Amino acid sequence: MHKIKIIGPKYLVAPLALLGLEIHAADSEAEAKTALDSIASKKEPALIFITERLAVDLQEEIDKLNEKAGLTVAMIPDNLGSSGLAAANIKKLVKNSIGADVIGRK
Repeated sequence: MHKIKIIGPKYLVAPLALLGLEIHAADSEAEAKTALDSIASKKEPALIFITERLAVDLQEEIDKLNEKAGLTVAMIPDNLGSSGLAAANIKKLVKNSIGADVIGRK
């Protein structure tokens, strides 16, 4: 069974534990990288959400994890709003999954 995990600042992710999400509090990119490495080392299927601001400099690692079977890393905006990185990432994930850019078309 896939697990849903979320990486973000503690004040944002702590309440999500009540919903059954596995939380990984990270207040810096270094802590977020450590959390991603920890999740990937478990080698279990997972959907991982990470806040955009923590993922900015982790793009290369996120792309590598998205190539692994059973792991999907999706970026989400935080309380400060979106920088557009999450939308671009989701568009890329959808294109890789179904082989066509269906989100970008009008």
